[in-house]
Amino acid sequence: MPHTTEKKHNHYLLFALGAAAGSALGLIVGSLLAYWLGEEAIEAVSRAFRRLTGRGNEPNFELFLQ
Repeated sequence: MPHTTEKKHNHYLLFALGAAAGSALGLIVGSLLAYWLGEEAIEAVSRAFRRLTGRGNEPNFELFLQ
């Protein structure tokens, strides 16, 4: 069954190449957005995301009620 082993190897290789390409593209797009939007806009988006996820500077008291 060497054919199935070679097929598995190709799947792993394709996955690794896709992961590497996706990571590189994400890094490039993120860097360009940060450059175009500026530091203040990036900090505002980061603050909004932290508030939405409950990770602000103050403790999330709802977690104490669980």
